[in-house]
Amino acid sequence: MITPIGANVRRVTLLLALAFLVTSIGVGYWSLVAADDLSSDPYNPRLLATLHDRPRGRIVAADGTVLASSVKTPDGYRRHYTDPSLAQVVGYASFKYGATGIEGAYAEALVGRDPADPIGQWRQRYLQQQPEPGSVQLGILPAVQRAAAAALAGRRGAVIALDPRTGAVIASVSFPGYDPNLIVDPGQQDVAWQQVNAATDHPLIDRAREGLYPPGSTFKLVTASAGLESGWDPRAQVRVDDPFRADPSWGSYAVRSPSQAHGNFDMSLAFQRSENIYFAKLALQIGGPRLAEYASRFGVGAAPRADLATAKGQISSNAQLDRPILVADTAYGQGELLVSPLQMALIAATIARGGSLPIPHYATAVLDASGQPLRLVDPGSAGQVVRPDTAATVAADMVAAVEAPGAYAYGAKIPGVHVAGKTGTAENPSGAPHGWFVGFAPAESPTVVVAVVIENSANGGLDAAPVGAAVMRAALGK
Repeated sequence: MITPIGANVRRVTLLLALAFLVTSIGVGYWSLVAADDLSSDPYNPRLLATLHDRPRGRIVAADGTVLASSVKTPDGYRRHYTDPSLAQVVGYASFKYGATGIEGAYAEALVGRDPADPIGQWRQRYLQQQPEPGSVQLGILPAVQRAAAAALAGRRGAVIALDPRTGAVIASVSFPGYDPNLIVDPGQQDVAWQQVNAATDHPLIDRAREGLYPPGSTFKLVTASAGLESGWDPRAQVRVDDPFRADPSWGSYAVRSPSQAHGNFDMSLAFQRSENIYFAKLALQIGGPRLAEYASRFGVGAAPRADLATAKGQISSNAQLDRPILVADTAYGQGELLVSPLQMALIAATIARGGSLPIPHYATAVLDASGQPLRLVDPGSAGQVVRPDTAATVAADMVAAVEAPGAYAYGAKIPGVHVAGKTGTAENPSGAPHGWFVGFAPAESPTVVVAVVIENSANGGLDAAPVGAAVMRAALGK
């Protein structure tokens, strides 16, 4: 008996429809339901299995310098890292211990399955065609990175530099560090893993984006901004007498002047001499809720948005400034404040950008196997935090804090360049103070922002400011 052709057509059509339905369900599940979990899982077997049998894509600096690549060994492919000072940024990709840093955040791209290439993903998933790995380009400028590592000079702490125009991270150093090559070497990885995890100075932590510290006087950028937008007159003379107690209820507690001052200060002079009492009086005048509001506007108390994990700091233990002593302490960066160097770099970048908060990013592009861009990483701005005139006033006072006679941030001077800067010496409840510097240059048209923290360093002006200057000089080609 001959089957009518119409029946055959209907049968084939039904089979094709069923196949399409199954494919659609599969694509929908893996693309929409499970894709985020899989791509963000550093132990994803789909991504780590490629470590052995085929190379991962390269991670390169802004100028094309190779920072991570795959090398062929008798046991398969192994990752190779060229710059130990970038260990916490580039991370590692280990079949046994997972992937961190850029290796983890851009794992899909590094095995040729970037979300910007859905056709390639479909061909691999359903046709079993292995895609060529892509590469990830970072904003890191090797000359600036070398300068940052050399200036930190093996002291515990961190340096991070941004291009304020884009939010791209151009240098990032965290010390102590570790050698990621040991963690991906099968013959040494177990011992290396045990050593870095047992180390009391926590070398796996990226102090630049994950370390939390009291910011000291660098926080005066926020206090000044809050005051200016609350009607505070920056030219008004404020009497400073050391020590300062607002009223007898403060008991034995007092705000101290770094210079044991007795005299009148306007805002510019208060920046130059880092006068705590001036900023404490300012904060008490505008009130704790207003200061907390502006701290929050600048991002304090939330983890900065970035393509790598960042730490969440705090304004206070309860996110409020509800006690006069806490308000006074917070005004000059003490109290219960905790921030990361990245957070302070973003605050300085906001001032440099006329009040607009940038969104930081480490990668700038994902490239296909031929080196052509699959997608650019440019998250833009998080919004206007303060008015342009407010930012301009604070920036001018930061320039005075570097250039004026007797200014405390004089260590950040660069010949022929106007530098805006602010130092800080932050009291540390567990030991000696931390030294800070934040700044940007050229002050009139900034192209580099830097934040420096040196742990247990008693004088931010003497210790941290020259580190910031060295990084800015490298970025400016000076």
